[in-house]
Amino acid sequence: MRNINKNMQRPIFKKKNKPSSSSTIKSLPKELLVEIVASVASHSIIDLHNVKKSCKDFLEAAEDNYVYRRVSLDKFSFIPRFSNDKELSFLKRCKENQNTESLYREGLRECLWNGNAEGLRLLDMAAKEGHKEAKYVYGIILLYSSRQDEKLIELGLRHLRFLRESKCVVRTRKKVEEFVRIIMWKNNGMIISWVNRKLPLCPFKNTCKGWRVKKGRWTLHDDDDDDIFIDSCEYCRWDYELKFLAFMD
Repeated sequence: MRNINKNMQRPIFKKKNKPSSSSTIKSLPKELLVEIVASVASHSIIDLHNVKKSCKDFLEAAEDNYVYRRVSLDKFSFIPRFSNDKELSFLKRCKENQNTESLYREGLRECLWNGNAEGLRLLDMAAKEGHKEAKYVYGIILLYSSRQDEKLIELGLRHLRFLRESKCVVRTRKKVEEFVRIIMWKNNGMIISWVNRKLPLCPFKNTCKGWRVKKGRWTLHDDDDDDIFIDSCEYCRWDYELKFLAFMD
């Protein structure tokens, strides 16, 4: 038995080389690479820069138009630095690819600085894509500047209902106010008003049941106060919203 054991040999297993991360990435289809990079870019421009440095394939994928459409602009100033050609070129490409934050920012600037229809068109585009701040501004403008057009009023209500159902009217308004203050500061406190406060939506101020809650009047400390399911007048709700929009005067 000893001789047999001596002659027995252990089988030799060759180690298989694991595929490198770079070869794994190269095996992925371009569409998937672009989707991965776009997802990263939508959360942070800093993360996008880091992923571009990781490998050549991600660097090439980052130049796809879809990435510019999705990239977050949170780290960019609301007012572009016109002395920075690289930044201006980047933002221009974002707008060309209908980045919703880019459309919203330029639309808001155009509306409040110049009061032109191009600003409304850009806000409309961003709102249709689900941009919340664009929905808020565009919805308010449609409600309080389109009194003779019931279709435009209904469109404005649809945008604002979406925000109420999403429980984010108060948060969205605060974000809008932040950018409006920047615009006013850059323009010496001057902006163009799109709101006519003299003509409230609700025509039954003396007889309407109005907008009430369990105790007293609404204060809207946060979005939990804005209950869309209570029995109230929707027009009164948005007439009340104007109290918070001093920047629209």
